[in-house]
Amino acid sequence: VVGLVAEPLPTGAWAFIAITTAVATKTLSFGQAFAAFCNDVIWLIVVSFFFAKAFEKTGLGERVANMFVKLMGKSTLGLAYGLAVAETIISPAMPSTSARAGGIFMPIIRSLAIAQGSSPGSTASKVGSYLIMSQFQTSSHSSVMYMTGAAQNLLCMKLAADAGVVVANCWVTWFMAALAPSLVGVLITPYLVYRDFSS
Repeated sequence: VVGLVAEPLPTGAWAFIAITTAVATKTLSFGQAFAAFCNDVIWLIVVSFFFAKAFEKTGLGERVANMFVKLMGKSTLGLAYGLAVAETIISPAMPSTSARAGGIFMPIIRSLAIAQGSSPGSTASKVGSYLIMSQFQTSSHSSVMYMTGAAQNLLCMKLAADAGVVVANCWVTWFMAALAPSLVGVLITPYLVYRDFSS
């Protein structure tokens, strides 16, 4: 834990040293130390983060977001809705809200805000603050809409399975249960935030 907080090495290297030390000192057996690597949920999370990095590296996520901004961005509210739709479409393949925000949406929002004369500081409230707040609030809805929208969703399913809850066709069941409340949230959040900023 101290190594993860102090970060004398990258997280992966520090984790490898910790596992090696635990096995070498016989604190854990080899099987116990590497038990998580046999867990399909852990691998699903890892693969999802590979997809997330691919979205960032190839610029696919940014292109999708720019397409919706172009289609819906005739007004400030339209920009927020364009970003919200793009977030909702990208989220099932990119299970990290912070990766989506930092890797895709923040650069787009920053450039849109600067183009409208809204920079951090005294002019931030013109467009920038609204777009950031709208995106932040909308991302919580898109993250729970899909089982693969956030890493913690996969962990919840694993914990439910460990507790004996059997869910047939997990992804579809999750989607059907979360669709209505999440979709309502995605649709009304930009407007509610807009009203809050307008008042």
